[in-house]
Amino acid sequence: MKLRPELPPKTLPQGTIQCQELYNFHGNRVFSSTTANGLTVALYIKPTEGFARSEADMLHYVSLQPGITAPKVLGCYDVPRDLIAMVTDLLEGESLDTVWYSKTKTEQKSINAQLEEQIWLFRKYTQPYIGRVGRQETLNFYFYDRLHFNFMWPFGSEEELDCLGQVRSSTERNIWGRLLPGTRAEQKFVLTHEDLAARNFMMKDGKITGIEDWGV
Repeated sequence: MKLRPELPPKTLPQGTIQCQELYNFHGNRVFSSTTANGLTVALYIKPTEGFARSEADMLHYVSLQPGITAPKVLGCYDVPRDLIAMVTDLLEGESLDTVWYSKTKTEQKSINAQLEEQIWLFRKYTQPYIGRVGRQETLNFYFYDRLHFNFMWPFGSEEELDCLGQVRSSTERNIWGRLLPGTRAEQKFVLTHEDLAARNFMMKDGKITGIEDWGV
């Protein structure tokens, strides 16, 4: 197995790993794993066709930003049968969607304030292009093809991101070609998350312990 050089030098300790499956969706599996040295980690197993290694680099970048709660990446490995394994800290607690309705109004208000703070922190971290760190390619969900995994490169501007050439109708293409320039502004591109659903926020004792699924 080969560790990505962009990731931290800390690697998964050698030895037998015992796993308990936490999640399985279309071949994307997450396990709670305990190493022979007693370290508890999260092990993500994904098919190579649908996993951009830049996901691990992106998560590593996010976890280093002060204030943002995200699991730390311990390694990203090639494994047999065209799979990739990403190893991270295991976030404590339960997902927000499973505990929200058991909370009091006061507790829900506190959680909302924490969510707002996280979004505000996202906006502090910027870069001069639209895309992942290091200008790496990522999965293309901008023009989603449910039958195939496609990848795209970063965009240097909002104009490039608009991709008007992909609009089939010439009438719609002309309309949007006139409207879109007025919506653009000279501003920095901020950190975003692909899916800020309640299931991707882990909670323990009323506190957000981490944000999951930085997949796009």
